[in-house]
Amino acid sequence: MSIVSTPRLADALFLRPIVIALSSLAQTSLLSYLLSANGQLDWRPITICITSDILAIGADHLKDKEEEYAKDRQLPSLFAYARTFLNMSAVLLAVALFLCPLSTLLTTIAFVVPALLWTTPINLPKFGLILKRLIGISAEDEHQPPTSASTLVIKRIPGMKAIFNGIIRGCGTYIVVHTVLSGSGNLNDVLPAPWTSVQLIVWSTVNRTCHAVMTDVRDFEDDLKTGVPTLPILIGSVIKTKLVLTACHMLVMLAFIENPYIVSSSIYATALVWMLGVHSSKKAFMWSTHGQTPSIIWYFLTKLI
Repeated sequence: MSIVSTPRLADALFLRPIVIALSSLAQTSLLSYLLSANGQLDWRPITICITSDILAIGADHLKDKEEEYAKDRQLPSLFAYARTFLNMSAVLLAVALFLCPLSTLLTTIAFVVPALLWTTPINLPKFGLILKRLIGISAEDEHQPPTSASTLVIKRIPGMKAIFNGIIRGCGTYIVVHTVLSGSGNLNDVLPAPWTSVQLIVWSTVNRTCHAVMTDVRDFEDDLKTGVPTLPILIGSVIKTKLVLTACHMLVMLAFIENPYIVSSSIYATALVWMLGVHSSKKAFMWSTHGQTPSIIWYFLTKLI
């Protein structure tokens, strides 16, 4: 089994986290360039976002794969390499955060912790008890037995995967870059045309949210059999889901029609919506991860000419 499993395992533990991190590299590079008063890239927010991606995605995949291949004794070295990879990313993240304002650290914690707790079962009665104690409310029902639905897994809430993805990668990334540059006194008051802050936040949030829904489209048949209530399952079909995603991308394009980079990105993302489906491979869906990257590369190329 190990000969067949090793490429799949390496794909999950290394390739996919790196591919997703590269999309953050493109996005944070654009934000750093546009928000910087001197038009230069700041390595700190770029490093924070890249390493946060690797840690969040890599740790999730490592946990899943360790359970899946627990009985295969020929793969421990690959898991050891994966842990080393995550530890190195954690060190780089710590160094970058150490050199940033406190507001950047707090922002990063606020957006990264939910991602790390993505698959962690949360005991609701215990969480409620702790919350009551923190705000000074006495818990009269403290000793009542918990109900059967007392454990919550964020990943299992319909729509939360897409919402979290959009907020973290859209709003979170922008705020991280903003806090770093404002803390160093290098924040640009007016963004260069044709960009605005609203464009950057909305464009990234919608793009990342739609990508998250597309990954559920890929798993539609399996989720239908196992009864996992993803958004495509709740909508009722893959075609209806793709129509909704197309509408989202088109609305962004029309809202920011004056920006050719967002227009091209929206058209590209819409094309991927219809090119990818339930029979597409996971590697093919990596293109969806980079719905913004070609347009960002185009923008930087225009700056070089």
